[in-house]
Amino acid sequence: MIPEDAAWAAQLMERRRQVYATYSPVFWKPATGATGLHARYLGALLRDGRNIGLRSERAFLIGQEQGAEYLVDDFALDQGGTWDSDGRDLLAALWDLVRTSTQQLRVVTARADREKVAGLEASGLALDQQWWVKPLASRGQAAPHPAIQVRGAGFSGLFGPAPPVYDPGGPVLRIDPPVHLFQLAELEEWAAALGAVLAILPVPPAAATERELERRQWSVASQWYVGQPGTGPRE
Repeated sequence: MIPEDAAWAAQLMERRRQVYATYSPVFWKPATGATGLHARYLGALLRDGRNIGLRSERAFLIGQEQGAEYLVDDFALDQGGTWDSDGRDLLAALWDLVRTSTQQLRVVTARADREKVAGLEASGLALDQQWWVKPLASRGQAAPHPAIQVRGAGFSGLFGPAPPVYDPGGPVLRIDPPVHLFQLAELEEWAAALGAVLAILPVPPAAATERELERRQWSVASQWYVGQPGTGPRE
């Protein structure tokens, strides 16, 4: 993949954002006119020698070196591609390139993107973390630029704007784990008082955690899979 592919890739990512917005309308809400901005960002990633961009006729991914792993965030298919073929092949190709220099890949997906989830699991990746979200009735200040670390009574988190390609309607608070589940009501109150329109809680998958968060009307927006993929057998 070369920088000249960035505009094509940004169009695929815009289509993905439109679909993902139906899954979690606040967390994944696309910003208006973000495609050109995202194309410039993807071009910059591809010019950075620490990153690896791969594409086929129907799909692309960009792996970003982050310590002992490669993060795959920008990863999309066109309407003719499939996660079981194009997606798995690109992950396997990326792993072949980086396996001697890194421990694993980390790939993000919407929880509701069932076909992508199935493709990641078929590639041998395992669910490592879930981002639970809850829209809030904000009562506070506008988002600081850039985001800042904030602390409350028993809580801390990163408070600021969403990434530029998204527009949740105001600032967001990504909460630092761990958080005791019995403190969720206080956490929500604190986040709203700060001015957050959305609280984000990254936690490992666990049945007890899921039950309590669902009871308080939180939902999973994104999931993070890790592992060492291969093409593996296909059914």
